[in-house]
Amino acid sequence: MRCYLIFSLIVCTFALANSYVPPPPPSSDYVIKEKPSERPHNFESLISKSIRFYEAQRCGYLPADNRIAWRGDSFLYDAGKNGEDLTGGWFDAGDHVKFGLPMAWTTSILAWSFLEFREGYKGGLVTDLLDSIKWPCDYFVKCHTKPNEFYFQVADANLDHAYWDRPEDLYYEREAYIINGNMNGTDVCAAAAAALAACSIAFSETGAGRDTTLAEQYLNVAISLFNLADKGHDFAPLPSHHYSNRRWEDELLWASIWLHKATGDIDYLTKAETMYGDNNYSLKARSWAFDFQDTKEASRLLLYVLTGNEIYRDRLERHLNGILPHHGNLSTRYTPKGLYFRSEWGPLRYTANTAFLALVAAQHGIHPKAYREFACNQTNYILGNDIDHSFVVGYGTDPPCRPHHRSSSCPGLSIPCNWGNAMLNEGCNYHELTGAMVGGPNMNDEWTDNRQDYRSNEVGLDYNAGFQGAMAGLQKLKKGTGRDLPPACYIRAKKV
Repeated sequence: MRCYLIFSLIVCTFALANSYVPPPPPSSDYVIKEKPSERPHNFESLISKSIRFYEAQRCGYLPADNRIAWRGDSFLYDAGKNGEDLTGGWFDAGDHVKFGLPMAWTTSILAWSFLEFREGYKGGLVTDLLDSIKWPCDYFVKCHTKPNEFYFQVADANLDHAYWDRPEDLYYEREAYIINGNMNGTDVCAAAAAALAACSIAFSETGAGRDTTLAEQYLNVAISLFNLADKGHDFAPLPSHHYSNRRWEDELLWASIWLHKATGDIDYLTKAETMYGDNNYSLKARSWAFDFQDTKEASRLLLYVLTGNEIYRDRLERHLNGILPHHGNLSTRYTPKGLYFRSEWGPLRYTANTAFLALVAAQHGIHPKAYREFACNQTNYILGNDIDHSFVVGYGTDPPCRPHHRSSSCPGLSIPCNWGNAMLNEGCNYHELTGAMVGGPNMNDEWTDNRQDYRSNEVGLDYNAGFQGAMAGLQKLKKGTGRDLPPACYIRAKKV
């Protein structure tokens, strides 16, 4: 099951965009007055575990060095309408659908985290991260079959969700959905263009994993996809209602920025600034949340870094300052134990995404102390501080062992898997889905490790993206002088 909220308060958002008065900037003494213990969390291990989660989501022919022993080749018949090879890519969540938009956003965030916090990916993590983002990028290259074509989804979610089985054993009709001259898809084409552009920069960086040939290929496809996205401004024709995008403008803005960063072509930056300045209320309104459906806040941050224009910083601060505790924004909610709470459905994804965004902003000199404190407090909640358990499979105290995830819940490959012996099994999943962050608690900090509760226990590509990025940001601080790692990032002793 995968579902996304659809928001209709557009008129109200436009009004608030013009009438909202941002809260005052965070005070310099915004700290948590608690004495830390001697050590922070093992961020390096958490990055490694998160990368393994993405390996568990791989579709297609698995490589010889596959590290997920309970996974095998799957859906080798995924193909386009004319037989084009569409194998590969990542499964979206606990299901086996390949959704283009969240996959592309996830890929761009992971690449961005590497480019911002490379020091957090030292050693073997560099190779592992580049290998990780190469998997969806190669798939996007396959999906762009012609200059005016892009396959943006494989498999219908309603049909896929009727099965509870491992992907290696599933054989059902998996329709491929295409954007062409007759159907526009600005949002998903632009998102894929941004992902490929960001990854082209990552692969052109000097050091381990550098591959200029691959970087050039990704960049060429990114440019072509951007041109397709900019031809007709509209949404991809979604085959089902399992997710719905809010706007297409933010993806095109996001792609323009990454194409500028990858090519150095000032025309892309000019386009981005023109889009933002053309009385475009959807781009100037404060975001409901930073996620794959809304990249505005990340774009504002990058535009500020690229241009130094304070208008972008001011808008970003409006968003982040309004989320911080004690700043009087009535729409911001916190649980009794301190979790920034945005939605009953998978709340931790929004928390983790915001923590990552705050850490990037802090790195560029925007309220570094306050934003890092916020990120530390939120990620510490996810990792189990001040509560009885972690929300990351395979890490911390009493972590989840029953994520809503088909393949990990199935027994060994030689044993049939079905609703009865897997989904309804009261025990832990047969295989540990290492590194996956589950959806999270309710507003009262209540959570049960229950596979059948997909709101609280499903996992997803986009769930882990901001989380992994935040771990990389904190690992960079930890590996530096240590002075920039706030006390809130240390494991606090349990209260007695």
